[in-house]
Amino acid sequence: MKTKQHTLFKVVLKCSLALTIASTTLGGTFANTLVPASAATTTSVLAPSHNDTLTPVPASYGYFIEHYKDNIKTNTSPQTNPAIAIFNNTFLSYWSAPDSLAKNSGVLQENLNKAIAITNSANQTEIDRSYLTDRRDLRYNLISGLGPYAPAFIKAANAKTDFNNVPKAALPADAPYSSMKWADEDAKLGSVVQLVDLTEGSAWSGTGTPKAYIKFTRPYRQSDQVKVNPYLTNVMAAAPQNDYDFPSGHTTAAFETGETLAYVFPQRFQELITRSSEVGYDRVLAGRHSPLAVMGGRVLGTAMTAATLNDPANQALITSAYQNAQNTLSQASDASAPDTFADYQQNLKDYTDRLTYGFAPIGVTTNPMVVPKGAEVLLKTRQPYLSDDQRRAVLASTGLPSGYPMLDDAEGWGRLNLFAAANGYGSFTDATEVTMDAAKGGFNANDTWKNNISGTGSFTKAGTGALTLLGANSYTGGTALNGGTLTAANQTALGTGNVTTTNGTLAVNTDTLNVNGDYTQKASSTLQLDNNSALNINGTANLGGTLVVNGTKGAQKTTILTYKQHSGEFTNVVLKGFSQNARVVYNANNVQIEQ
Repeated sequence: MKTKQHTLFKVVLKCSLALTIASTTLGGTFANTLVPASAATTTSVLAPSHNDTLTPVPASYGYFIEHYKDNIKTNTSPQTNPAIAIFNNTFLSYWSAPDSLAKNSGVLQENLNKAIAITNSANQTEIDRSYLTDRRDLRYNLISGLGPYAPAFIKAANAKTDFNNVPKAALPADAPYSSMKWADEDAKLGSVVQLVDLTEGSAWSGTGTPKAYIKFTRPYRQSDQVKVNPYLTNVMAAAPQNDYDFPSGHTTAAFETGETLAYVFPQRFQELITRSSEVGYDRVLAGRHSPLAVMGGRVLGTAMTAATLNDPANQALITSAYQNAQNTLSQASDASAPDTFADYQQNLKDYTDRLTYGFAPIGVTTNPMVVPKGAEVLLKTRQPYLSDDQRRAVLASTGLPSGYPMLDDAEGWGRLNLFAAANGYGSFTDATEVTMDAAKGGFNANDTWKNNISGTGSFTKAGTGALTLLGANSYTGGTALNGGTLTAANQTALGTGNVTTTNGTLAVNTDTLNVNGDYTQKASSTLQLDNNSALNINGTANLGGTLVVNGTKGAQKTTILTYKQHSGEFTNVVLKGFSQNARVVYNANNVQIEQ
């Protein structure tokens, strides 16, 4: 059924430049319209200007985390409701809400074209999954992101759904949604359920009021080329005319739920937020929502979650929920349980693709990154060894470029890339020191940074914990090890500056680790070479401390260090796997093991 709004929308779109409309291919697929994600294990991220990137920028309403409870039914305009005003610089610059007219018909047409392409390319697995996503409780939808921990969660939370299979035919028009309570606040995981319910199910956490103000028609009512999920054709045809598209309520709820669960159980951080993004994609697949609507859902859901986690009134519950999740789930992995998010590379691609849905930038792409006030809380349990300012620096250094549709809200919620942020810094803009306490366990004891770290700053690893640098790093300020274990798992893991180890162990887990400057090893530190790895020093090697080499019997001579010149020798040498007569030989430009 076509509404008056639909007719008006068509008229406005026809007035757009023919070139803009013609350049969009209706027959294309989602995959070939996306910004490509890295195919490597590591991620390359934006290195923003350091100028004021950590200082929050207020929007027209101030800061979302301070006004989030103003998203109530009686606050019906951007002047009174931050959940509407958060879209002032984005969707409300493409669509005039008061009179339902297009301001940027090119973007809106591309949005519809993408919905057409995605729905028409859906395979049976996607059709079935998007049906279940549609019918189940919004919060229950995120349990699959827990993977092998899902069975324990379901049992300990008394989680339930009455939708476990797809129907044999389309549902009747009046078919109800899930009638079951998704989980029990009095169950063993009750505090976790309470926190999720608080974030997602409060009077101020929904999208009804923003939808009622914006009044943007759902894609299947804009065009009959949008292919509706076959199980939902009757249900969607009978939906009321004021059942609007923007922002997507399911997607908002998915990020509210997924990011809350990721906070209390960061062991599945990236998998949970990938499932959040998949719920949004499911809404497009079903024909329920357009890409811009689910992108808006990510923005609003992320802001709402950060606000809930920052609220002083919620801190006792948050602490209880985190401890509850850790005590109940951390040792409860079920290897036989299905894990649809076990493939890191696929998660990386899917999450990255869904940040922009293949839209090209429509604005300035070089604006410095800004980090919303309070956004750092989203990484608090994932990177517990960092300070709040350091977490803000991580968010700043992993954010998306400016200019993309839906990303340039005033505070910066749209440009956050939490998947990349979970992989550590994207750049060092100044001296960065990280202290990890292994006694605290979890990520305090052991973590891996997968990003390709750039910048002019330096990096110092301190404390007793272990950190692995996996990226192809290019930061120039040098690396210092003052405690614990620092594992270099890439040839350029330590950037391009000098390397100094004072305490702790530098473990090399790559064929050749390049040190572009000088290498200095003090008496209380250890160099550990594994799997026939070697150290290639472009400057001077100042040697001391302990050398541990894990090798094998075989070659008579094995080169383990090369350098321009050197001073000193290792004071203690441990050779594992070599013959009994193996020894270390110091030459003019290298160190070898002879056996």
